[in-house]
Amino acid sequence: MKPFLDMTDKAAILAYLRARSVIWPDSEGGCFEWVQYRTPDGYGRFTANGKQYYVHREGLKASGGFIPAKMTVDHWCLNRACWNPAHLDVVSREENTRRARNAYWARFVIGNRAALNFSRKMAGSVIEIAA
Repeated sequence: MKPFLDMTDKAAILAYLRARSVIWPDSEGGCFEWVQYRTPDGYGRFTANGKQYYVHREGLKASGGFIPAKMTVDHWCLNRACWNPAHLDVVSREENTRRARNAYWARFVIGNRAALNFSRKMAGSVIEIAA
């Protein structure tokens, strides 16, 4: 019996992912957002041949990307359901954690006037604010 999705066929994987995603136009950010099952923390996931795969990792690999051992995939767009290869970057786990922490604090500072004033007094040396 032939499996429904051959994980070595990159074109089939991309077709499968596209069929189960909402592709936003570039004017709206360009995310390829997975609309099927998502983990409780927001990552897209699917099952093939009895094994579970993360959409962003498989989308990156099927698009020609390579993920070395002990490396992880970071979402530049901060959308965990996105698998657009242009929004993904292969980084170390430490770098991914640093970026996530920085994004969290940047959102907090922008929404909190006292923290924003503190950050300005520190000349932005505490975190990088991209606003």
